[in-house]
Amino acid sequence: MKSREMVAMGALAAVSVLVAAWFGWSWWNAAHDDAATRAQERDAVLSAADDALTALNTIDYHDPDPSVDRWVDLTTGQLGKTLSGDRQLQLDRATQSKTVASARVNQSAVAELDPAAGTARVLAVLDVQLSTNGSPSAPSRTRLNATLARTDRGWKVDSVQAAS
Repeated sequence: MKSREMVAMGALAAVSVLVAAWFGWSWWNAAHDDAATRAQERDAVLSAADDALTALNTIDYHDPDPSVDRWVDLTTGQLGKTLSGDRQLQLDRATQSKTVASARVNQSAVAELDPAAGTARVLAVLDVQLSTNGSPSAPSRTRLNATLARTDRGWKVDSVQAAS
């Protein structure tokens, strides 16, 4: 009887090793699947876009420097160059108009993603609270199309346009 038990235990051990190997291979395959990689890239784009669009629509004239610096940091391409070059103009506008604005992304989605080219397009709806010249804060809803480009420091906004 002992030899039968030993054979059964050996067979059970062999089956266990095979099942463990199969589950390990399945897990590794799923983790390295193109669809999983694409989903991770899409999530990274969406996170970067949400952060950037929120920041690009937020400023407080009492201390506008950090907001404008963040705008420059979150953008690239011509938009980044324009914001960087017009930094003092942006500060002066906010201060002169006594602008206080804050934004929150209501909805957003990646409309296009080309990982090979390092480009993406995001559609977003923002809820914005805006006050100028001491007026009470007024809510508005803004729809935006944003293009993003992958840089060595992550995804950054390349352009933003109002959507209809």
